[in-house]
Amino acid sequence: MGWWEKKSSRWQSCVVAQAGGAAVLGGGVFFIQFRSPDVSVKPCFVAIAGGAGMGGSIGSAVSIPYSDIVRQLINPNFRPPTDDYGWGAMSGNFSCEDIQREQFDIAQIGASAVVIGAQLAAFTIREVAIFGEGDVITATRFNIPRNLPSFGRAVLDLPQVQGAIGVGGFAFRGVVAYIGAG
Repeated sequence: MGWWEKKSSRWQSCVVAQAGGAAVLGGGVFFIQFRSPDVSVKPCFVAIAGGAGMGGSIGSAVSIPYSDIVRQLINPNFRPPTDDYGWGAMSGNFSCEDIQREQFDIAQIGASAVVIGAQLAAFTIREVAIFGEGDVITATRFNIPRNLPSFGRAVLDLPQVQGAIGVGGFAFRGVVAYIGAG
């Protein structure tokens, strides 16, 4: 059995990057990395989802430093220290194979003041079901205020680029698919 089929109950996830928004209806793209001490790689998945809400953001739900993105654009050989990013514990005992092309539900609420934001994000991956809800494979929740930078930290490394003053939220549903491993 390889890492793809290896089940673990010690998975953690990190929403590495996201872009999306809604004005009643909308959608988003979410890049999620997983890790487990039981699995030798850190698989990355993309989730594409749509639904209802107001507001939007470009950034990450877990405080990825934008300077790392800039460094990687300048030097493709740069590998960001993803072990330092915020990770959320996942529920359940599952493998990457179990979540491939399954239903992805995400809900997020947040508030922002120009470029500083705080948010609560939760996502669930469940089996696709034609009628009703499929069984939950895994779920997690991120509380983002603990990841906000302290005063004086460079604007480049803020955890969110919100672009406005206000409050927003959305609930999206879509599909999650494997895109690579680190």
